[in-house]
Amino acid sequence: MKDKYRCVSCDFYDQLEQYATRNTKLFLSYLASDATEQLQAVIRIATLETKNKEEYMITKSGLRLRLDRIISLTPAVE
Repeated sequence: MKDKYRCVSCDFYDQLEQYATRNTKLFLSYLASDATEQLQAVIRIATLETKNKEEYMITKSGLRLRLDRIISLTPAVE
């Protein structure tokens, strides 16, 4: 059974768009799709999309992550 999507704030979404536009390298901490474990990655955002009323981030490495699974997202040291 799929859990219900929880909308993210407009401010957070705007920040994601800004990171994508600037090609910012980011340290991401997020919940796996089954919500049983916390994962981490260093990413760059390729695009954001909405599908079936759920918002997603697609990274340049191909990770597709529902936005409400993000625990933290901070610029990584270059």
